[in-house]
Amino acid sequence: MVTVTRNYGETAKEKSNELLFHMLIAIVSVSVLIMVTLGLRESGIVATAIPVTLALTLALLYLYGYTLNRVTLFALIFSIGILVDDAIVVVENIVRHYRLPENRGRSILDVAVEAVDEVGNPTILATFTVIAAIIPMAFVRGLMGPYMRPIPVGASAAMLFSLIVAFIVTPWASFRLLKKEGEATHGTEGWSTKLYRR
Repeated sequence: MVTVTRNYGETAKEKSNELLFHMLIAIVSVSVLIMVTLGLRESGIVATAIPVTLALTLALLYLYGYTLNRVTLFALIFSIGILVDDAIVVVENIVRHYRLPENRGRSILDVAVEAVDEVGNPTILATFTVIAAIIPMAFVRGLMGPYMRPIPVGASAAMLFSLIVAFIVTPWASFRLLKKEGEATHGTEGWSTKLYRR
């Protein structure tokens, strides 16, 4: 007769599933917040950027030999709030440019290129500033070094991929989704902008 006193595999699986659930909550809450402040189509664009960035980050972690565990999942959850920042900045500026009266009748593609170009340098600088703050943790030595290394590696990779996605996927998704809005939105302000002006 065998009595199981401890099953670390089952405990680890429960913790990983709990972290995955919290990651899903984080993705949904970020998307809902963007939907409330920017709009439905804009939140769809940012929501597209999240899984693409996470998939690229997980692929890189896999190539580095990191397993999907509590530390790597924590790194991804930690970076979700940061990685949507680039996409939000790009989408918001594209929408702002698209709604300007002087851009009436212009192609959304031309407007998107100008809008991304306008916020390109500050977005790159902000991304590399965050990476510069996180990456020194990867060089910690001793017992904690190998244990903590997936956090800065995963978060830095997520930030780099979020920048790439913000400059490639986000303008493409804006072109595909925003062009259907037509001329009605030109010169109009959202409810959040009107509330801010008051």
